[in-house]
This record gives sequence, C-alpha cells and structure tokens, in this order.
Amino acid sequence: MTHRFSLSRRSVLRGLGVSMALPMLNSMKVEGAARASAALAEGTPPVRLAWVFFPNGTNSRQWLPSGEGKDWEVTSSLEPLQGLRDEFLVLRGLAQRNAASLGDGPGDHARSAAAFLTGAHPFKTAGSKIRVGRSVDQVAADHYGRQTRLPSIELGTEEGRAAGSCDSGYACAYSNNISWRTESQPMAKEIDPRKAFDRLFGGSTVKDANANQERLRLKKSILDMVNQQSKQLEARVGQDDRRKLDEYFTSIRDIEQRLERMTKPVDVERYGVHAPKEDHSDYGDHIRMMYDLMVVAFQSDTTRIATFMLANEGSNKTFPMIEVKEGHHQLSHHQEKQDSMDKIAKIDRYYSEQFAYFLRRMKETPDGESNLLDNSMIVYGGAIGDGNRHNHDDLPILLAGGAGGQVKPGRLVRYDNLPLNNLFLSMLDVAGVQIDRLGDSTGMLKGLAG
Repeated sequence: MTHRFSLSRRSVLRGLGVSMALPMLNSMKVEGAARASAALAEGTPPVRLAWVFFPNGTNSRQWLPSGEGKDWEVTSSLEPLQGLRDEFLVLRGLAQRNAASLGDGPGDHARSAAAFLTGAHPFKTAGSKIRVGRSVDQVAADHYGRQTRLPSIELGTEEGRAAGSCDSGYACAYSNNISWRTESQPMAKEIDPRKAFDRLFGGSTVKDANANQERLRLKKSILDMVNQQSKQLEARVGQDDRRKLDEYFTSIRDIEQRLERMTKPVDVERYGVHAPKEDHSDYGDHIRMMYDLMVVAFQSDTTRIATFMLANEGSNKTFPMIEVKEGHHQLSHHQEKQDSMDKIAKIDRYYSEQFAYFLRRMKETPDGESNLLDNSMIVYGGAIGDGNRHNHDDLPILLAGGAGGQVKPGRLVRYDNLPLNNLFLSMLDVAGVQIDRLGDSTGMLKGLAG
C-alpha cells in the first residue's frame, strides 16, 4: 500500500533564520484551529477579504454606471475593467453617513477615510484625543485572522504627516488611515514594498530581521535561503502540488527582482547629492507591487485580510504619466470646469487600470479547484461620491470576487441609501464572524447572492 504524504496546514519552509509560508496544497491536512471552519474541514479554500481605498471621490458622471442586474454598461472610468465585468458587482445607493458633517463643519476628507471601514463619526480634534471606531478588517482579524501567521496586513503608498491637523481641524491620523485596531489606535500601514515583503515572508524575530539584512547584503533571494527544504518538499508532493509550488516560487522571485530594481541606488554623487535609499517614483509600479504582495500573501495563506490605501485621503498627488500635472485634491474641487472634470476622470480611469491588474492576477492564481478571485471578497471604493460635492451617499463601490460561490458577480445592484456597513457586516458573516452590528449597520445586505 502506498503511503500518502501529508503536510500540516501551518507548515513553513525554514532556513538561515527565515521562514516562508506555503500555498494551499493538496498534500495538506486540516488540523488545529482550522477545524473550527467547516469550509476548511471539507478541504474548501478560505475566503479572503480585502478593501482597496481611493481618495478624493470621483467624476461621478463618468464613474457610476447606469442600468440594473446584468443589464448595465461599463462607464469610461471603469472601461479598463470591461473584460472583468463578470467578476464584480457594482453596488449603487450605499452611504457612509458618518463621513458627513453632522454639525462638525468642514473636514469631509478626514471623515471619509476615518469612517470608510468603521461606519463611525470621528471626534473632531487636531490633537491626541482621536476617536472613531473599530474597522471591519480588524474585527475580522480578531476572529478569522487567528488561523493565519499574520491576522491582517495594511498597505499604502503615502506616509503622510504623523501629527497635527490635515483637514479643517481633524488630526492627520484620520486622513492617513482606514484600518483601526481600537477606536483611538489606527493600524500603521506599510508603504515600502521591501519592508512589506520582509514582514510577510521574511520572519518576525530579531534573528529573522538580522538574517534579512544579511540576505540583502549578499543579494540572496529568500528562496535561496530555503532552497534545501524546498527541493525536498517538491520531491515528495504530487504533480499538481509541484505546479502550485513552482507558480508560488516564481511569484516570490519576480517580486524580489522588482524590489531590487526599485531600490537600486542611483549614482548621483558626482552631482553633490546623496542617492535615495528607495525609488518609488513610478507610482504605477508601486501600486502593482503592493497588489502582487497581496496576491502572494493570500496564495500562501500568510493572511486572509488586507487593506490598501492607494493614497491618503485629500492627497494632492500629481499624475504626469497620464498628463495630469495638477494635484488630485485640487482638481477634485472642479466647480464644474470641464477641463478639471476631464482630468479627474483620467485619474479615476488610471486607478481602475491598476485594480484591473490586481483582479487579473487574482483570477490567474489557482486556489483549490478554482482561483483566488473566486474565493475572495474585495471592496474597491471610497467614502466620497462626487469629489466636488463631497457627498457621502451613492458611493463608488465595487465588490469583486465570488466568496467561494456565496456571491454572484457580474451585476449592478441598487439600494435605497443603505449603510455601507451593511455590506461589511455581510462580509464578516461569510467569513464566519457573527456579530449583530458594525458601526451604523442596520442589517445584512441583500442581493449579493443573486
């Protein structure tokens, strides 16, 4: 009788002070805490949860699609997603009411980011007495995230100011974060791809950190550090698992090579200035790098929960790569000027292109009998509708993925001014986190399953 080789679900490759999680393999047995999940006990891949935030609202006339059900047309701002329209839902009529003034005066940008995943109204202060509410990702991390090495990851591209007021008397913490561990403690996001990579795949002890530095000094791949164990593993698993490992290792190597190119010092000493330690001048590559890290983090089950701020709320970033030289925030106050509105639409489309890249990568990555996208719920949007009006209703919200068959994408679903947090409550329910209320939620969001 042939002995069937099996691995623990929590198996990692170790070598020279680093540890590296593995993707879901056929050879893995479900054990320990994972038995708490009925889906995993049946060998079904877990559902991944992600929230991707963009700032400053949209040119809503060119972003929000019309129609209903399967009878809807992709707008010009969402055109890069045309080939993926069957992979996501357009959710019209959702609101984040606690991003509105409610008597606190101006500060819609700070309230937009702070309320986006909390559904809570931030306390207006420019000092240290910040208070808003717990975000949905961290509620999920408390329960669902316990089954993975990292409960959640928080990513971004802009650091922003750490103190002071960033929007009309609101502390910068509100504008710079969407993930909140407690009502007064935001989860610091990682904006450096290399540091995010090392956190995800390079271990978490002091010894591991020292090994990372030595690896960088010797320009070694993390794959080189676990080479012996990886070869032994590949020799023992079946053909399907070898293919999965090869795809996973290839993704890791590609990210490392791109990181090396991004952080390679520029020889500018002859001009009398110091070379920067990192080069994130290519904004598109920076975004795609973070998306790639999310894919591999989900693929390896290093975490099942992620948030990604494409930019801080109120960001005045320019987009010379698409011939938009004015700042994003400045343009969003377009006052119906056509030229400014057209440029906002260009920025909206640019962000859609990057999101389409992420969805394709998720769809191309096998996961059990399906792919990562089919086994995920990914929210894309923000808590400002039209950037000029600063409205917080009929928000630009997409929900991508099939949640392991529990969501039926490819449709436009309309709601009558329901709380955005109803969607988040439903996402938690899919993940097996059963709570009665989240922020200003009033119940589960119907219509996701068709």
